[in-house]
Amino acid sequence: MQLIIEEIEFKRIILHVKGVLIGKDKNTQIKFWNEAGGGLLTPTHVEWEGDRFHLWMNVLSINNESPMLPGIYYMGAYNDKKCRCSAELTEGLTFEQDELKDNPVNIVINKGKGHFFRAFSRLNLDNGDYYLDVRCEMPEDPPFFIKKWASRHAKNIKRNLWEITHWISVSEFKHYAKKKKSGNKILFASGSRGEIGGNEEFIYNRLKERGLDKNYEICFDFKPNIDAKRSLFKKYRFTKLLATSDIIFIDDYYPDVYKFDYPKDVKVVQLWHACGAFKSLGFERMDKPGAPPLNTRVHKCYTHMPVSSVHSAWHHAEGFCIDESKFLPIGIARTDVFFDEEYKKKTAEKMYQEFPRAKQAKRVYLYAPTFRGKNALDAFFPFGQVDLNAWGKFLKERDEHLIIKMHPFVKESIKIPGEYKDYISDAFDYREVNDILFIVDVLITDYSSVMYEFSLLRRPMYFYAFDQKMYEASRDFYEKYEDTVPGPIVKRFDQLLVALKEETFDPKRLEGFITKNFTYTDGKATDRVIDEIILK
Repeated sequence: MQLIIEEIEFKRIILHVKGVLIGKDKNTQIKFWNEAGGGLLTPTHVEWEGDRFHLWMNVLSINNESPMLPGIYYMGAYNDKKCRCSAELTEGLTFEQDELKDNPVNIVINKGKGHFFRAFSRLNLDNGDYYLDVRCEMPEDPPFFIKKWASRHAKNIKRNLWEITHWISVSEFKHYAKKKKSGNKILFASGSRGEIGGNEEFIYNRLKERGLDKNYEICFDFKPNIDAKRSLFKKYRFTKLLATSDIIFIDDYYPDVYKFDYPKDVKVVQLWHACGAFKSLGFERMDKPGAPPLNTRVHKCYTHMPVSSVHSAWHHAEGFCIDESKFLPIGIARTDVFFDEEYKKKTAEKMYQEFPRAKQAKRVYLYAPTFRGKNALDAFFPFGQVDLNAWGKFLKERDEHLIIKMHPFVKESIKIPGEYKDYISDAFDYREVNDILFIVDVLITDYSSVMYEFSLLRRPMYFYAFDQKMYEASRDFYEKYEDTVPGPIVKRFDQLLVALKEETFDPKRLEGFITKNFTYTDGKATDRVIDEIILK
């Protein structure tokens, strides 16, 4: 038996190895053995085509959702735990032994002193075997405030108070989590909306339609945004709800949920608000601003996450650094409405009441760009890149209407020229962009995931990416932008108006996009979530 490596490459935090295993039998597996006594690691994926293989694994989550332990890892072919042969490089494949960050066979993540992960591809100089040299160090949790109170200064009072309240809430959680649960308590919670909505609302409403709400104790807890402050009573109530619930649904990033260790029989379900695999997130942004620390607790508590496709599952598993088995490609609940003709008709009527000028227009456009900046605190949009006077003139000449829906993080209002108020509407005060889609003929966006939902209507999309290179440098994408978006890309505003006028959209590209990003297009995602997660 001979294991030969033909290609090695790190793509972000995923190690890819391609090669051939000569003499392979059905019981043979490719594994990595930690020379320092860390045991065997099995790659997450190994695809075979005859004797040829392509394996890949997330080096920051392969160790029970944690980074690989420090050590020397030899790659080999194993029958059970017995190594049949070690990996060697194919003739002509070489790589430098130095530690260059831009070397594709290495990964170097430097987060600061005592906080790093590095993995270097090496060759054993004695026998030519390939191995991965892993070095990592995680920051230690600071000692509890009481142990270091004397060394604190007045400026750290806020931190001290946070530690006190954190310790109290964790203690409260542990107290209630020990008590016997009913087995039928469901919590719907969100840290980004003041009332139930989105995927959670669809699941809750469907539970009631099926009469299943009578079988469960259903609780709710919502706050309008991450920064909203809770009273002490509401903090106490929320912690108790988390500790006593059997199934917890959340719909976005929610820091208050991540600080607890949940019992193994509790289901923590992330109903992520976005479809598809588009912008890089979490650990996919390790060399970008806003990337998480290597020992973060964020997202690690999830037990289930419905996604739209296997492609999306790979993306989110990498971004959150949690096991792919937790991702269920059963569909996103709120996309069911795109297959419900009665719902689409009723929602369209509602939207025409909200935007009455759109009903008489020969064509309705929606401009829905994403925000710029790192997060909600510094979010903005460069309005200078959009000439509303030119767009208004374009619309007036063609008797068409434009609805502008900025990302909720962008607080600056749009200044619509008075001459074109009958042709341009601002949807700032309307939360659910999906509702607006049902009266839209053409979508214009940039890097927003709204393109996934809109694709299900099979209508034209255009991508006004005036700052694509800058956005890639600060945020980046899961795959190349040009290979992802299902419509024409324009870089200048005058080019956008020309593209809209000439209707340069290609429907064939859209069909391929839908096939790749949606495992199901049957309008039954909500029922699958209920059947597979709630009803087991």
